[in-house]
Amino acid sequence: MKVAATKYFFPPESIERVLKQFRDVLESGAYLTMGKHCEEFERKFAEYVGVKYALSMNNGTSALEAIFRAIGVEGAEVVVPTNTFAATAFAVIYAGGRPVFADIGPDLTVDPNDVRKRITDKTKAVVTVHIGGLVSPNTLELMEICEEKGIYLVEDAAHAHGGMLNGKKAGCFGVAAAFSFFTTKVMTTGEGGMITTNNEEIYEKAKLMRDQAKIEGRNFHRELGNNWRMTEFQAIMGLEQLRLLEKMIEMRTKVARAYDDELSGIPKLSLMEIPPRVRPNYYKYIAFLEGYDRDKLYAEMKELGVSMGGLVYEIPLHKQPVFQRYASESLPVSEDLCSRHICPPIYPQLTEEEVSYVASCLRRCLS
Repeated sequence: MKVAATKYFFPPESIERVLKQFRDVLESGAYLTMGKHCEEFERKFAEYVGVKYALSMNNGTSALEAIFRAIGVEGAEVVVPTNTFAATAFAVIYAGGRPVFADIGPDLTVDPNDVRKRITDKTKAVVTVHIGGLVSPNTLELMEICEEKGIYLVEDAAHAHGGMLNGKKAGCFGVAAAFSFFTTKVMTTGEGGMITTNNEEIYEKAKLMRDQAKIEGRNFHRELGNNWRMTEFQAIMGLEQLRLLEKMIEMRTKVARAYDDELSGIPKLSLMEIPPRVRPNYYKYIAFLEGYDRDKLYAEMKELGVSMGGLVYEIPLHKQPVFQRYASESLPVSEDLCSRHICPPIYPQLTEEEVSYVASCLRRCLS
């Protein structure tokens, strides 16, 4: 049996709807960027998340940079979890800020206790990353810390479309959040991103920067802008994926429950616990190895026909060469957990038979 690492979910009826709308756009001669479909996507995404504003972007990295520019991190420090994709820290640097790396907890998200140690009079914001689509209960403590210190909490929600904590969706906990619609994400437009916020000033600043900072749409500029626009084709795909999102999360959760049953009790493997009041979207299913080499396991699984999922993440940022000027000390929890977590394949189309096969292969390798 061959099992892919990931697959996006566009059932046949969705493909037909998307293609029809693509044809309509092309035949209409309408504007191909930031038109009525982008506006509809923004409105419906804001309604889904439960915020006042959503702003479509060309990718998640741009969404983060726009947020950091809008809140004014230039010359300031931003506390960033060391366990995240490099783009989180890149966006801080592109916006003129300095990333300060903090350690993580058992759920792979940033540890509030370590965040407290990193805050100085130069700190402008703290970033929480909803790793694997899990909105950690620690988010609530981070909100309290930021309110107490008078600084911003920013959500990197690139993984977390539809993830929930206490009945609230990712994207409404911080002053603003950035989502990614890259091809591997739970919902995808190939490339693309979205900012969500209840802050009108952040929304208006990001909206201005997104379109080359043109004042009232004219070729007149008071500040630096960029080309961060989303196309109508991406928005059409995004609307269709948003329509399917709850179904996709339900299907992913069913796969996760099957993995829970199949993988429990396997030697050298422990499953990451999901806290009460949390609904992950299961962008990733995460487990931890105990005394077994991960590279060896991934190679053995590949030989058995199973492509394991991408890691989140294998090398913490403070250990990467590009960030050495910002790294000052060891962050032991991340160094441990990043080195030994695994991500079996998970996507809506994964069948019970495939889940059983993946589990049997893991059991075979680890036993």
